[in-house]
Amino acid sequence: MFLCQPLLDVLIGRGIEDIDSFIQPPSWSDLSDPLSIPGMTDAVDHVLAAVGDKKRIAIFGDYDCDGILGTHILRVVLASLGVQARAYLPHRDEGYGLSSCSVHKLSLSGTDLLITVDNGINAHREILLAQRLGINVVVIDHHRIQEQAKALAIWSQEFCGAGLAALFALALALRAGWKDERVERLQAAMSQYAEIASVADCVPLLKGTRTLARLGMRVLGQTENCGLQELLRVSCVDPASPDSNDLAFGVAPRINAAGRIDHPALALAMFEAARDGDAARRSVERLDRLNQQRRQLVAAHFEGLCAETPRPAPPALVFYREACPKGIAGLLAAKCVERFKVPSIVLAPSPEPGLVVGSGRSVAGFDLAEALDQFRGFFKRFGGHAQAVGLTMPIGQIGAFAKEFSSFVEGLKLDRNREIREDGELVLATAGKHFDEQLALFEPFGEGNPAPIFLLREIEIVSVKNRWVRIRQGRFSLEALCWDLAPQVGMRGSCLIEFRGKRRVLKNFRERNGLPSRSI
Repeated sequence: MFLCQPLLDVLIGRGIEDIDSFIQPPSWSDLSDPLSIPGMTDAVDHVLAAVGDKKRIAIFGDYDCDGILGTHILRVVLASLGVQARAYLPHRDEGYGLSSCSVHKLSLSGTDLLITVDNGINAHREILLAQRLGINVVVIDHHRIQEQAKALAIWSQEFCGAGLAALFALALALRAGWKDERVERLQAAMSQYAEIASVADCVPLLKGTRTLARLGMRVLGQTENCGLQELLRVSCVDPASPDSNDLAFGVAPRINAAGRIDHPALALAMFEAARDGDAARRSVERLDRLNQQRRQLVAAHFEGLCAETPRPAPPALVFYREACPKGIAGLLAAKCVERFKVPSIVLAPSPEPGLVVGSGRSVAGFDLAEALDQFRGFFKRFGGHAQAVGLTMPIGQIGAFAKEFSSFVEGLKLDRNREIREDGELVLATAGKHFDEQLALFEPFGEGNPAPIFLLREIEIVSVKNRWVRIRQGRFSLEALCWDLAPQVGMRGSCLIEFRGKRRVLKNFRERNGLPSRSI
């Protein structure tokens, strides 16, 4: 295929040498054999033996999109094998991951085999307790290993939790001797859930994860799950052809809203209304209301955080907000990073007396999980990824930690004024239907595969309405969203536009006199 030059420039600039492989339609044969993932064969054989012996199986997930979808994937495949597995999704008040309390609950309910998904790799004590209570444990996780639990474990940082669960489901089917047609139906169903989770959980959309997500994108618009159909209808510009922008800013926030504001079981119920259209609509309506509530809370608390932040902002931000719901701490941290360009941590009260819980988000090029490992003495618990962490600490330690962490980051001399750089230059005359069709081959966009940003020269702002700006270049024009800039009608100059799926976003505007458009 002959790509137009601007898009070819993007791939060349990102060091992608095998362009054909990057854009050609994906196939399941492009993925490595799931049984080649360390621990997969032993875990699959163990679960199939438990199924054959009619053991009582429980799945322990998480309260976010990845954990919810991973749980649903495992319930679906186990149901196909004749097992009605119990799903346990913790409320945020229980904290992240497997706890002693949840282990005791699972034991009292008669669980023989526990499968954790999107958590568990570091639950050393809790898994030891489960084993002492007679519960066998299989771990499916992708988080950074700190104190690895002694259990059968499927672990890889290449995939998110739901992605690993999808590969585990495929391995179960293949090991159980399913016929090709049945395996293909399972692949189509599982890949669409893995795609949503991969975009939502900000895992790098490269290698196997990119392939798995693209396989899901190919079938997502034709899903047979009533709950997912309804969710796509209310969340996407085109429900029949959702893109990564729809998933990141429409679908995932509604799934996550359940665990942030209420209980993650509400989101799981939507997916499990697979054949009940009325129940699916009710579930999605409830998630939509929770998401609206979440947006209002984030806006109100972020306004307060901005008022508390000194100017210029310190090298790192650590906030404790007594009235903040802990479910929105990560979102607030992300907005702080976006606004102030520094690593940010937002803390909220914990249900446990004397403790606070929180979430942190990082800037590009700064591994937050690795950095916080040096401060583990402050924390009761912490874990996560390079760009996102969760933690629990004594309330009395906040001040000392904030001071030491800020001093540590200051010593690194991070560049907080990093300019947005274009991937190439574009002329609007070439940005038509053919361009859009080729741009879609780059999907999904996200961590590791960002939406391309193009420089447009000699443009004019011809209209501004709410957050939408119309930009004209000669006889051609386009509309773009504008979040943090305040361009005015009549301005002329050059701009940077991010082409994020079907949506264009104005990232920078520079007038002919050389002055950038002022920030809001």
